[in-house]
Amino acid sequence: MKTYTMESAVANFDELMKDAQEGLTIYIIGSDGREYELILKRMPVNKPRKPGSALGSVKMSDDFDAPLPEFEPYME
Repeated sequence: MKTYTMESAVANFDELMKDAQEGLTIYIIGSDGREYELILKRMPVNKPRKPGSALGSVKMSDDFDAPLPEFEPYME
């Protein structure tokens, strides 16, 4: 665990990031007295999309494009 003021955090940003990547918890004290915690969050790696992977998962009825009974008065 390391604690920095806002000014020293800005001045030592590279060191801060290196320490966070090594798993250290970093606390930054703001000018208003609030304490902020800098933590490393690993983002999940997105797998490449595979074309056609949803093939067969959508089903349409045979009369999908047939006129709806509610619109018959407008189609006369």
